[in-house]
This record gives sequence, structure tokens and C-alpha cells, in this order.
Amino acid sequence: MILLFFIQRSLILIFKQNNHRKWLSIAYVLAFFLLELMIITNNSLILGIDHSIQNSLGNLVSPVNTRIFSTITSLGSPIMDVIYLVIIMLVLFLNGKKDSSIWIGFILLSGNIISFLVKITVRRQRPLGKIIPASGYSFPSGHVFGTTLVILTLIFLVLPYLKSQATRKTITFLLIVWLIIVAISRVYLHGHFPSDVIGSALLAGAWWECCELLYFRYYKTIANVLKLNTHTNK
Repeated sequence: MILLFFIQRSLILIFKQNNHRKWLSIAYVLAFFLLELMIITNNSLILGIDHSIQNSLGNLVSPVNTRIFSTITSLGSPIMDVIYLVIIMLVLFLNGKKDSSIWIGFILLSGNIISFLVKITVRRQRPLGKIIPASGYSFPSGHVFGTTLVILTLIFLVLPYLKSQATRKTITFLLIVWLIIVAISRVYLHGHFPSDVIGSALLAGAWWECCELLYFRYYKTIANVLKLNTHTNK
């Protein structure tokens, strides 16, 4: 329940449209670095929350649940997230939204670089007793980071084209639920600690907001250089 609370609170802030991107991005960055510092220093509070949630999910382990969560984690893998975003890029590009397509590509490439740099800097070992094989370091979760970027892209760049507000809200809700399920799958399978998936959502939200600031500040210059269409995302 604690895991769901933190993820839901992060998502409410991420998905809420606002005119204070600068301060929101700063808040995300500070929250992320605070969590990162607590992880690096083996803070007892974070360790206690991680172990408590892992023990709770451990009671749910069964062959059926493992197959379900293994399928979910495969669909939310970094490779699949890249495929999803590339498809969205192509669809937008072919429909004349070249600026949005290039912007997504920038977020995808730069975001994965940042996530990788954090991993090799923190060098947090994965939880013991992994149910399925997982290599590399634990913090942050590449699954949750990539899935969050995919969902943000869909909500802000794709769903606005749907005329029905009720449909947009329904799909947004389902996307949030999907992110929560992907996060739970990573903890259930012992691929990550709960704090890893929370940190990933914060990092993705921070980078999205930072990229929005860059987009609105340098859009005209880049558009003139690349001769893009004049469509601007609100």
C-alpha cells in the first residue's frame, strides 16, 4: 500500500497540467536526489520500507502470479518501451508533427543516457532471491522509467487528439494503472526494491519537465534550423 501511495502521488503531480514547469522540475529533481542520497547512505527508513513491502508481496508468490507478473514485466521492458516510443514518433512524423516526433526522440535518447549514468553512479545491487534473472544495477528501474516516459508521451501528445474528454480520462486512468502494475511486477519478481521504482517515476517526471522547459525556450530556433512545422504543444 505504501508503494501504491508514493507512485500515485508522483503520478498526480506528473500528469497535472500546470504553468509552473520550472518549479515543478526543481521539486522533482530535489525529491529524486534526496531519495538517491538516502539509498546511497543506506538510510534505515528507506531500507525498512523496502523490506516491509517486499515481505508483503512475498506472501503473494505463486506459479500463477509469477507467470502473470513475468508477462507484465516483459511488456514493460526497456526494449518494449523504446519500440512503443519509436512507433509513436513515426505516427506523429507521418502526420506532420515533426517537432513532436523529434522531441520524443530527444527525450528517449537523453533520458536513457541519464538513467544509465545514475545506475553506474549509485551501483545499487539488486534484491536477493530474484524470481526471474535480472542483470545490472537496481537503481533506478529501467522498466518504470521507460514506461513513465511512454505514458507521459501518450497523455500529452496523443490523447489530446481525441475529442471525447471522458475517453481521454478513462485512457489516462488505465495508463496510470498500467504503470503501477509494471512497478509492482518489478518488486514482486525481486528485480528492484520499491524505492527503485519510486525513484524511476520521479526521475522520469523530472526529465520530462526539464525537456518541456527546453522545448518551449528553444522551439523557434530549432524549428527554423530544421524547417519544422509550426505546431506547438500546449
